[in-house]
Amino acid sequence: GAATADRNQPLALADKPGTGVLVNNPAPGARGHLFTTWEHSDLDLSLDVMMPKGSNSGVYLMGRYEVQLFDSWGVRAPTFADMGAIYQRWDDSRGVGREGFEGTPPRQNASHAPGLWQHLEISFRAPTFAGQRKVTNARFAMVMLNGVVVQENVEVTGPTRAATFLDERPTGPLMIQGDHGPVAVRNIRYKSYTGSVKLTSLKYHAFEGEPMDSSYATAHMPVREGEAIAISSEPARVPDKFALSYDGSMSVPWAGRYRFELNLDWIGNDAETRGASVGGGKLTIDGKPVVRHNGAERRAYADAELSAGQHPFVLTFYKNRPWFNGRFVELWVEGPEVERQALHAQSVSNAFGSPASPIVVAPQLDPVVLRSFLRHRDTKRVIAVSVADPLGVHFSYDLAQGALLYVWRGPFLETTQMWHERGEDQIAEPLGSTITLPGTPALAFLADSNAAWPDSIIDERQFRRDGYELDKTGHPTFLYHLRGIAVEDAIRADADALSLRRELTLRAPAANVAPVGLYLQVAQDVRISHQSDGSYVVGDRSFYITFPSGAQPVIRQQNGREELLLPVHFDRGEARVAYTIVW
Repeated sequence: GAATADRNQPLALADKPGTGVLVNNPAPGARGHLFTTWEHSDLDLSLDVMMPKGSNSGVYLMGRYEVQLFDSWGVRAPTFADMGAIYQRWDDSRGVGREGFEGTPPRQNASHAPGLWQHLEISFRAPTFAGQRKVTNARFAMVMLNGVVVQENVEVTGPTRAATFLDERPTGPLMIQGDHGPVAVRNIRYKSYTGSVKLTSLKYHAFEGEPMDSSYATAHMPVREGEAIAISSEPARVPDKFALSYDGSMSVPWAGRYRFELNLDWIGNDAETRGASVGGGKLTIDGKPVVRHNGAERRAYADAELSAGQHPFVLTFYKNRPWFNGRFVELWVEGPEVERQALHAQSVSNAFGSPASPIVVAPQLDPVVLRSFLRHRDTKRVIAVSVADPLGVHFSYDLAQGALLYVWRGPFLETTQMWHERGEDQIAEPLGSTITLPGTPALAFLADSNAAWPDSIIDERQFRRDGYELDKTGHPTFLYHLRGIAVEDAIRADADALSLRRELTLRAPAANVAPVGLYLQVAQDVRISHQSDGSYVVGDRSFYITFPSGAQPVIRQQNGREELLLPVHFDRGEARVAYTIVW
């Protein structure tokens, strides 16, 4: 039913009765591996895993090729033996000291602390054979750990060390290693691939000359038409006021539900760059509408139940946006045992521009303080700042609320939307292994212990932003006034680069003033639990909170969620409160 691990106790993994979580605690006579009863070839796999301190396990694709599971929290230079690595191969005949070979370390250490749930995604492509002869090697197309790509297009020439099977075949079972250390696994999801969708007898019809709409292609004669190799916007030959229609036959390998996705890159997020007047499209199969793209978002998708075999289809799309040169169109499909695949041309010469290379900001020797817009859950935060530490621990902060938005380790920010061309959305995106925080005001006065925590600060007379000051190392301390109380908010990475410490210093207008009812909201989630070591674990074991000795935090219920609050007590007009986020 659940698993827990004390982050300070080696190899300590406890479980609770119930169903839904696989728990392995190796013991004499109980050190077996776990195999699926089915075999796979190409496979996409995702799962959550919990590693106790110092523990070791592995996921073996086809029972042969291992993605390492290991408690690698805090490792500065990960190797093939760390979390998210492709483990090395082994051959005694190579000689002493040279038995191990290949093996690919993760690009970065995206591991979380022991006892937290970590999310792993693996996209694996099996070796292929012509009779008994191997044609292509096994390949890890992608391994993603906690939202970070740690492996990409890594070939494995043979079974890795400790594989159950030392030969290579077209299929094999999925295996979770059980003879090394304790491990818990849950939410296992997989999809195997055995077929693909194909387009044949493809023809295009191009329209141009005046503002288009969704019905233009059916009411006018095309200016040109002909056979096509793939779907693209190239036959339009103009950057604006065009419509294109494609028709042909779609070959579907298996009966079942298929998802179709139509993306038009000229649809933006701002009001003037979206809507039916800017662009749209429609996909019909067997004469029935499947996807209706009304221009409200860049992407539109829908599902259709299809039988195996041939299906006539028609795809139309149009563009009315003269001051935007992009005109990339994408049509994707995914279905039963069919990998998400492109039905559009993926490499097309385009005289009207090409996708921008990512613009990534990274700290060098000094911290980076970068103002930007930030997308936080369903809200665009427009008075925000992100701070990078050269140690690799970063955070984003809402200056209008005094609120933490994100904390993460790894790369800093992707800023393409800010600085490419005109900066369409002007949004920076955190990279690395990111923890999303509530983003509500850090401090609030509560009338009583049951009063609701405010979602935002509405009355600007109660909150005045005073900017920030940089210390000698270049780290900012954020300054503001709340009901006349001066607040200094200092957020710093610990020296071990595994946590962020936040310390707030508050000063009342006068030394003899002692404001009452003021609280610091430290965390908010569905569940917050007090741990035996004095720390608190937040949410679905997502991160830890620790406090200095003497702090007296409280957990309270509020609208079906739990809040971790720290009362603020003043002494001679001054108060200090602090906590640390560990993940």
